[in-house]
Amino acid sequence: MKLDQDSREDRSWLTVMVFVTAVELACWTFAWGARIAPTPFVLTYVALAFAALGSALLLRWVLHRRPPRPNWLTVIPATICVGVGASVFLPLKYAIPHILPFWLDASLVGAERSVFGTDPWMLLDHLFGWAAVPMDKLYGLWLPTQALVMFTVMLQPPSAAKTRALIAYVLTWFVLGVVAATAFSSAGPIFHDRVFGGDSFAALVATLRSRGASMVLAESDRMWTSFASARPGIVAGISAVPSIHVAISIWFVFAARVLAPSAAKYAALYSLVIWVGSVQLGWHYATDGLAGALGAWAIWGLSRPLAAILRDGWSAGARRHATQLS
Repeated sequence: MKLDQDSREDRSWLTVMVFVTAVELACWTFAWGARIAPTPFVLTYVALAFAALGSALLLRWVLHRRPPRPNWLTVIPATICVGVGASVFLPLKYAIPHILPFWLDASLVGAERSVFGTDPWMLLDHLFGWAAVPMDKLYGLWLPTQALVMFTVMLQPPSAAKTRALIAYVLTWFVLGVVAATAFSSAGPIFHDRVFGGDSFAALVATLRSRGASMVLAESDRMWTSFASARPGIVAGISAVPSIHVAISIWFVFAARVLAPSAAKYAALYSLVIWVGSVQLGWHYATDGLAGALGAWAIWGLSRPLAAILRDGWSAGARRHATQLS
């Protein structure tokens, strides 16, 4: 009975991961056929996914010495899906302004200046300018950090909490990082002047340079060159709303609460730092983080009934969710 239940749990989140990866591939195929999305670096990203899996396995062994054996029948195909999905995510992100030109920036800039009296990045630089360099490095490490956390969750024994967490993770990347990012097409402060002209954010670039925040400047230059030259490399695509950095960092908090409650407060602190860094470094407007956080919260709420339906079938899953709410 326990074995059958574990099998249903693993099938549930893996089904969502395979389905979303297939949808991403279909979207990319359409965009590639329309010549607005580049060819993905599939093998490179699959290799990076397995490298992240190896790092998570090593960390698991260091922390537990004799951890439970992973279910390789789900971990291996899931890792391939992660690599393939990541490889097409960036081409889809690159295609966003070709599908819907950047349109939201002017409204966000005006609204935030009305609310805060200035650009939020200026307020944060006044408070945390001394931390610009460590913030820059911490923000630059977000991608490997989130991969390590996700694979650590994937390697956990089957449970309803794990299933919910992985379903929410996959949906957060696709719904917020692809669908919402396309609908709310926007460039963000660091790219604003290069996209729209003028010098509205010239002070931002000058401040980052004077503070020594070299990673954001170098990375944004590479991304802009990739975008402007129409020759995208392994890192491509510009998108501000919603902030996927903040959304996945908020996912850390939700996942920690159900899988490792003692780590939840550290996850909350990390998500706050990432939100602050996203604005201070100019990657995002303050509103982007709010949109990412609210989107992650909504998807987390959706993930529980969806996990129950996938595990138990529509009728039983709906009944179980109704019982949990009552």
